[in-house]
Amino acid sequence: MLAQQIQPFTLRNYQKQAISDTYNLIRQGEKRILLFAATGAGKTLLASKITSDAVSRGKRVLFVVHRDILVGQTANKFSAFGLRCGFIKAGWTEDASAKVQIASVQTLACRESWKNQDFDVIFYDECHLVAFAAVCRQMMSDIYRQSLYIGLSATPWRLSKRESLGDIYTSLVCAPMPKTLIESGFLTKPSYYGLNFVNQDLDKIKISGGDYNVGQLSTVCNKPILIEQIVKTWLELGYGRPTIAFAVGVKHAKSIADEFNKFNIPAATVTGKTPIPIRNQLYDQLARGELMVLSSCAALSEGFDVPQVSCVILARPTQSKALYMQQLGRGIRLAPDKTDCLVLDQSSNVLRHGFIEDLESVELIPSSQKEKKPGKPPLKLCPSDKGGCGSYVYSFQMKCKHCGYNFEINKLIEILGSSRLISPDDEVKLTLYRSLLREAYQKNYAPSWAWVQFKKQHGFSPPFDWGRGAIFDGDLSQQKQYKRYLKQVALRMKKDKDWIEKYLRLEFGKV
Repeated sequence: MLAQQIQPFTLRNYQKQAISDTYNLIRQGEKRILLFAATGAGKTLLASKITSDAVSRGKRVLFVVHRDILVGQTANKFSAFGLRCGFIKAGWTEDASAKVQIASVQTLACRESWKNQDFDVIFYDECHLVAFAAVCRQMMSDIYRQSLYIGLSATPWRLSKRESLGDIYTSLVCAPMPKTLIESGFLTKPSYYGLNFVNQDLDKIKISGGDYNVGQLSTVCNKPILIEQIVKTWLELGYGRPTIAFAVGVKHAKSIADEFNKFNIPAATVTGKTPIPIRNQLYDQLARGELMVLSSCAALSEGFDVPQVSCVILARPTQSKALYMQQLGRGIRLAPDKTDCLVLDQSSNVLRHGFIEDLESVELIPSSQKEKKPGKPPLKLCPSDKGGCGSYVYSFQMKCKHCGYNFEINKLIEILGSSRLISPDDEVKLTLYRSLLREAYQKNYAPSWAWVQFKKQHGFSPPFDWGRGAIFDGDLSQQKQYKRYLKQVALRMKKDKDWIEKYLRLEFGKV
């Protein structure tokens, strides 16, 4: 069946626009194009459509992936478009006659036969990683110098200051930023909490390859008191949510899973050595709720697609903005009955890199243009009216070196003993939503009334977690009274016991 005869998906308007922008650049003669699409924006779907169009015009396409598990995922997407694929990957069927070839970057580096094929269009998936592999650089500079290259990435940043995607690609196409996708209802909105973590210990850790030394970082993070805090906070805030946890290493990941299992919370660990069939089985169990927590040090950062996940535990501090955004992105895809994504941050990564909604733009700048002569950093005043000492400190400092004032404290709201991290703009919205929930209770309306009123005003759904403790601030003496109210609403709206329990947990925690 011809690829162009199949229409398996309806493209969203922004996806159509991204494809149109890409084609406009191609018509202008551009041959090195970076296509940015945030996690959940449909990056592989965009590539599938462009590939289908290329094949329909008789072009040959090479699609290079970073991890083995992405080979099967890409093949499934392409097959939905009626595309016949060959594979340059151990264990997969070779078919050099197929117009589309899917390859792992590792196999390309150790085989020679693929060099006998001609390719008109070459995709680098996760191009912030793949494009810097030696074999891929060789393709661009020598083997397939005249081919069209399209790089795909949701996180187009590198740790090395000497490497930039602007060194490889000459033009950029951007799908909407995460905030726009959230407010348009294409992604769920995260709700952030900061867990206690001794950041001073990070100052003693060496930086290797632009990030914290993994061995030293594991010593700091894989401590019983921190592991226990993760589970305790999850039981309080995230109970019942399908959850993934990002750890420093395999031992740390297993420690997290073991602690959850001690509390009879089904948990498992996936590593880079976990066979793909076993890995897929664990993913299916997580999606079905048979497994509640899945921990990993790196295997979940790319190629993991379980939209049901609604809690992300960040237990690995990182200097990498790309890694941080990848981890957050695993939890914000849409799923039936999913109302938000809880982010439990024991790494201080949220304060280090910002909220995912903060991302306003992506730039394509060569590394040579990034180097500027160091100037004197701007200063800011430690506010004496908010408990500070009134002295000046450099703007990049998060704590006053004179009195210890925390400049990030304005992002913290204490709810049920846990630190909620929130932007000033969202704090206003959160306050409104909580007041609407109180109004709904006082008028004997259903809690969903507050959700409807909020969405009318702001156009997007408020995170379910924003209502935590909104009515009684978690005062357990009011539990019976609130339960009576919920039972009345449930009877009226034909809701079940699980619905009642869900709202009780939201107000009072796990009791």
